[in-house]
Amino acid sequence: MATTTLTKHYFEDLGRIAETNAKSAQQSARIATEYWVASRERNNKVAQQIAHTITEGMRRQTEANEELTTKIFEILEERDEAHKRFFEQWAEAFTSVPFDYARQARHEAQKGVNSVMASVNGGFPIAGYDELSVEEITDRLEGLSEAQIKQVRDHERRTKNRKSLMEHFDRKLKVVSSLLTLRPKQ
Repeated sequence: MATTTLTKHYFEDLGRIAETNAKSAQQSARIATEYWVASRERNNKVAQQIAHTITEGMRRQTEANEELTTKIFEILEERDEAHKRFFEQWAEAFTSVPFDYARQARHEAQKGVNSVMASVNGGFPIAGYDELSVEEITDRLEGLSEAQIKQVRDHERRTKNRKSLMEHFDRKLKVVSSLLTLRPKQ
């Protein structure tokens, strides 16, 4: 009987140890699972924040690139217009000295053409104005009266309002105005 009691105690102790080990294993598994789940949630949040930060940074960089490109094109357009104005003024100065009579005759002829075109276009001095380029418009200003240039300028301001053209109108009006004050009265 002593052996049976000893064996019984032995197996009971062994059962308690096994039960304690099982509980400890379950508790360890639960702790590990909770840690893994919490860690995964933290990692997901960090990954989302990183992705958001990268996306936002790329968006800002794209906007900055677009703004820079726009500014560069504006500067280039202004430079081209400045070059054009320079060469127009140079050419005008060169042609006005030796060929003043021919220029005056051409100016008078252009005024006649512009007058006829204005009557055909319902009173507007330049036919097809809205479809013309800046260069084509500046070419057609020659021979227009001060009132006609103002009419075209006002139309441009109301419609496309191109800076280079508005500057050209102002320069042309100064020239026409100065010519009117220099012209001898008849």
